[in-house]
Amino acid sequence: MKDLLFDLVVALLAVASVLAIVLPLASLFGTLSMGELTAQLKSPAIFSSIAISLQTSVIVVLLALCLGLPVAYLLAMKTFRGKHLLETLVMLPISMPPLVAGLALLVLLGGDSPLGRSLSRHGVDVLFSKTGIVLAQLFVSMPFLIKAAKEAFASIDEKLVKASMVLGASQVHTFRKILLPLAGKGICAGMVMTWARALGEFGATSMVAGCVPFKTETMTVAIYQNAMSGELTASIAVALLLAVFSFALLATVRFRSVARYPERPAWNLS
Repeated sequence: MKDLLFDLVVALLAVASVLAIVLPLASLFGTLSMGELTAQLKSPAIFSSIAISLQTSVIVVLLALCLGLPVAYLLAMKTFRGKHLLETLVMLPISMPPLVAGLALLVLLGGDSPLGRSLSRHGVDVLFSKTGIVLAQLFVSMPFLIKAAKEAFASIDEKLVKASMVLGASQVHTFRKILLPLAGKGICAGMVMTWARALGEFGATSMVAGCVPFKTETMTVAIYQNAMSGELTASIAVALLLAVFSFALLATVRFRSVARYPERPAWNLS
């Protein structure tokens, strides 16, 4: 009797948790007809926000790959003083409020800062530009690639690396021919998560790049701007597109992960 009651409570709580996630999403999908959705996505302002988001987020993924992969390699494969502190620092943007990240970038790159003045003298515009969008998105999303790549590198059998070294292979050759191929799926998963996070960024982006239509208005900014101005139809259309895209990205990561690491059979406690 107690076991039955326990299972019932767990099931009810699980249903409540799933409904808390599904119901808000379902309310979005039931709001617009396909004709209304298509019409909104064809509008110049919405199309511009989609193009800006895709352009900047792809650049962010490429930059995160170039800058984050070396950090992930060091954290996974090397031992050095301050390693745990470094890992904490590079993962900090995951837990940091986006508005704090945006304010930090604004202070760093603003016209009153030494770096901001130096960039201005060289004709580099960061604030209220696509460059600002890229920097804001990179700041908040790169830790996801570092985390996934680090875990992928750490999961590689140490014997393979030692065998490569014993056979006379250089670290560069071992990295290119052994580590990268074996960690490839994990790195790809990190790239997907980085892309999804960059697409969904709002707080830091709006702080650094502003909300200038056709220039720095990303999809998330367009959702906010349209919702605040009473244009709920346009806001919902962009939100639906982002929701579908996020689901597709997460499903891709999930299916690849299951294919590589099959789930353990569920316990039979009946």
